[in-house]
Amino acid sequence: MATAFQIPGPVFCVVCNEELNGPHRSTCQMCGGPFHQPWLPDSDAPRCGRGASHDETLAVVFLCRDCYDNRRPPSQN
Repeated sequence: MATAFQIPGPVFCVVCNEELNGPHRSTCQMCGGPFHQPWLPDSDAPRCGRGASHDETLAVVFLCRDCYDNRRPPSQN
């Protein structure tokens, strides 16, 4: 049975379109898409996003590279 944090089947990075395996991934705060985010300095996972500071909430957020570089239109939910 899948929980709220488990998605059945393969999950693909919104930036490089490669499958996300293991713990080196995050979800974009802007578009909601999953992307590769290495959590260890010696990880061979691609870096498809980055952390950024959110000035209004004084929080660290994670954005995919496309949203960080303003190449992806904001999601319209």
